[in-house]
Amino acid sequence: MKQVDLDLLRAIWVPLSYVADENCTQSMKVWLSDGNYYINNAPPDLSLFCLDKDELKKCLSLDAFRFSSHAAQTVHELEKTTAYEKLTSWRIIQAYYAAYFSAHAVLRFFGKSFSHLEQGHVDFLSGRCKSEAGYTPNLPSSYYLVESNPITHNVSFLKQRESHKDLWKCFLGLIIDLETQVLTLRASKERLQELSAHFLDLKESLTNRGQFSSGSWLSNIRNEVNYKSLEGVWFPFSKATPSFGNLLGKVRGWRGGEVDLGRPTLQGNELERFFTTAFSVVDFGISLSLDYKRLTEKEGRRSAGFSRLVKLTAAA
Repeated sequence: MKQVDLDLLRAIWVPLSYVADENCTQSMKVWLSDGNYYINNAPPDLSLFCLDKDELKKCLSLDAFRFSSHAAQTVHELEKTTAYEKLTSWRIIQAYYAAYFSAHAVLRFFGKSFSHLEQGHVDFLSGRCKSEAGYTPNLPSSYYLVESNPITHNVSFLKQRESHKDLWKCFLGLIIDLETQVLTLRASKERLQELSAHFLDLKESLTNRGQFSSGSWLSNIRNEVNYKSLEGVWFPFSKATPSFGNLLGKVRGWRGGEVDLGRPTLQGNELERFFTTAFSVVDFGISLSLDYKRLTEKEGRRSAGFSRLVKLTAAA
């Protein structure tokens, strides 16, 4: 992603997840189990009041860097698969998961954690609600979009159902918000419209031009490959299956957040659209991670692992 775009986006994500202190040790789930918050009286839902907003930001950013590392490792392993000249089934799956991990990271940079709360978590939280606020929340073990509000210090929980489809629904919601939110930033009208158009293109790509309203087109293709033997990516390959080398050439700069994929929706071939859309998401997550690092004075517990991994893959 362009540095000029990242400079603008700082006004949105920095208040949500940035803390200069690299001494981050708690994941979001550990923070929820640790209990350093108050319970808001908001039946039948769960709502928390965060005592130390920087503490929560550390959790979000630590988890974001972990997911960015997963994405980077997956892309590096994808690069190393050399058995066939064509874009294969396993490469499709690897590209999908790189995007999936990156989407998780991006959400957290913007103050939203898509997390699975296990029975132990919900039992602990329900017990605190009952003892401190006098009600038992509607809180089954499930996936939740856990979102922090930097102004009120409140933390909300929106129940989800599926680990993949709902992840993309939440990610698409963020992209739609950014499409309009960036227009309120301080910059020239032309710059803001260009950045807004970038998120519009990403929205169109994630929905495959509106065919998947939840933004789960990438997941749908992954399922087609996994469970329905999507033609073109299994041997023998078709003539329409794109060359993996040509596709990889478009994303050589992913380690530095220097990928320019243009508009994925303009790709005529479905597999090319899939690949460029997946890497548009990867690029967003990697670029934000690198920009976060630029703001910190010294690498530490939170970002050192991500930095080391990216350097190792660059040297390989």
